Amino acid sequence: MAAGRFAYDLEKLSDEAAANFVMLHLKKMFPDASEPVQYLVSHWGTDPNSLGCYSYDLVGKPHDVYDKLRAPLGNLFFGGEAVSLENQGSVHGAYSAGVMAAENCQRFISEQQGHMESVPLSSVSHSILESTIPIQISRM
Repeated sequence: MAAGRFAYDLEKLSDEAAANFVMLHLKKMFPDASEPVQYLVSHWGTDPNSLGCYSYDLVGKPHDVYDKLRAPLGNLFFGGEAVSLENQGSVHGAYSAGVMAAENCQRFISEQQGHMESVPLSSVSHSILESTIPIQISRM
C-alpha cells in the first residue's frame, strides 16, 4: 500500500509504468508471479471525488454512528467502507456494505410496488426491478 508523498509520486506515472512498478516488486515477493492479463490503476489521491480520503473512528464517537451513516434518506441508500461495522476501511467492508445497501434498496422498491411486497427478495428478478424503477448508482 502506497501512502503519503510516495503515493502522490506513483500517481504521476503512466498507468503502464505504475503497473510495471508494482509487478517488479510483486515478483520480488513471488518470483513465479505471472504477468497481469489486465490492470486498472487508480488515481485515488488526485481523484476530485475522494482526494485520497478514507474513513476512521474518532475517539468518543457515538455508539450509533454507523446506524446513522447507513440510514437511508428517502430513496437514497448508502454503502461503502465507511458504513461497514465489521470491516471499516477495507475493500471487503465496502463490498459488504454495498450489498447491504442494494438489498435495502430492493426492499424499498418492493414495498413501493405493493404487488411485489410478498415476494422474497431472493426471487425478485433484477430485470423486473430495472424495468419498473430507474435506479441511479453514484459514487461520491
